[in-house]
Amino acid sequence: MKNATKMRFTKLIHEIRAVKSKKELANIVRAQRISEEVLKFVKLKVLKLGITEIQVANLIKNKFIKLGAPILSFEPIVAFGKNTADIHHFVPTKTKLKKGDIIMLDFGCTVNHYCSDMTRTYFWGEPSARQKKVYLAVLKAQEIALRKIMSGERRAKVIDNSARSFLAKKFKNNFKHGLGHGVGTVIHEWPNFRPKSKDIIPAGCVMTIEPGFYFKGWGGVRIEDMVLITQKSGKNLTSFAKNLKSAIL
Repeated sequence: MKNATKMRFTKLIHEIRAVKSKKELANIVRAQRISEEVLKFVKLKVLKLGITEIQVANLIKNKFIKLGAPILSFEPIVAFGKNTADIHHFVPTKTKLKKGDIIMLDFGCTVNHYCSDMTRTYFWGEPSARQKKVYLAVLKAQEIALRKIMSGERRAKVIDNSARSFLAKKFKNNFKHGLGHGVGTVIHEWPNFRPKSKDIIPAGCVMTIEPGFYFKGWGGVRIEDMVLITQKSGKNLTSFAKNLKSAIL
């Protein structure tokens, strides 16, 4: 198969996979609801002063098993304090939770092979002025991108730029990854929200919206929802609180 033909064939496969049937969508939504149950459990019953990242990660895995979803979308990201500056803190450590820490939790599970993906950032105790400023900026950036989608915008780079340009006004060059990605039988599917992406997001696709700020030696904030792209708008598939008040533990 010649390269040009192979590329066209690969693109066609990606486009077909991106558009979810009702059954596929139901699996993704079910996986998300289970993840929300786990996050509720972690937020209310697991997090406590002195607990380690490793302990929380293990309790997350065990809870998924108890809820009948033992196959995860990826290894849970559990980060405390300065570790939240690591965009993909895939290996939890013995770092203990202490007063004033930022907490980042990013995880998902699978239902019939279909994935969910969600990130929430919390503060252990009343956040500092800087922590509040960073959190509210990231939340606002996500809201801006969501509004673009709901208005019918389908050009990936335009949606990415709507959030990225806002964040750049707050802290220059600190949003260090794409705004989001497709979700399906693998956690990262076509299409992608990136500054130079040529992707046009099709109706029926499920995308993550996950802006973030990361400051080495200080910490980071990321907020991530999954959104179903519809013909003229969109539907947020994530139903877990993310306002500042809900982020203070």
